[in-house]
Amino acid sequence: MRLLFIATLILALIPMQSFAHAWMKLRIATSEYAPYTSTDMQQDGYINHIIADAFLETGVEVEFVSLPWEEALEATLRGEYDALSYGNFVRSREREFYHSNPISAESLVFYVNAEKGPKTWSELEELKDLKMGMTEGYLYNDELAAFIKDNENVIQRATDTENFQALIDGEIDIFPIDELTGWYLLQREFSRGERRDVMTIKPFVSTITTHLLVPKGTADSQLVLSLFNKGLEELTLEGKLTRFKRLLKEGYYQHPQKKVNYDRR
Repeated sequence: MRLLFIATLILALIPMQSFAHAWMKLRIATSEYAPYTSTDMQQDGYINHIIADAFLETGVEVEFVSLPWEEALEATLRGEYDALSYGNFVRSREREFYHSNPISAESLVFYVNAEKGPKTWSELEELKDLKMGMTEGYLYNDELAAFIKDNENVIQRATDTENFQALIDGEIDIFPIDELTGWYLLQREFSRGERRDVMTIKPFVSTITTHLLVPKGTADSQLVLSLFNKGLEELTLEGKLTRFKRLLKEGYYQHPQKKVNYDRR
């Protein structure tokens, strides 16, 4: 608490631009969720670029450590990392994590098998008899989390790519994923013919907000959360969040060895 008070006082008295050197270093667990987070991409991906620059605004340097999602989640809860990049807002997660102020807002959509899947939907109850793919460890939003809890037709796989392959092969009928991530993976990992076997349906599931996840119960958790939220506010005021979003749409955040053409969206 004393450290949090001192840090808050420093932030209140010293202009952000005066931080020439880092006074604090953090280790943040991350996962491969292109184009938002990936240590193989420019700036470690769009979301990680924002997180690193937000902390830098408050004189904090970060190191990203890439792990499979569930390992990253568990390791952060054990206190091995100062935060986790990143998570959608889900109420059940608040028992263990603080959600930062929103970093971005994205669209969650359903991809379906073009031949077997529904052409539209209005309520989740309509989908209960369909085989739905899910990625292990993901909590998409509160409504989907509740829907899949006792649904025997939900099939979990380790990665989004595996779920797309199952969708193309007809092993599942429907798969929820962030719209841009879905498009990116299809362009990067699958052929044109395979992409024709899947499509999105309307309406989209929901607009989801993304957040830095800070584990509760650690000595510096409130400090880390406050520093990040302060830095994020500064990025907003400086117009950098708008610039980073433009870079995302222009395809700046790319795997250098296998780029995709964002103009085809």
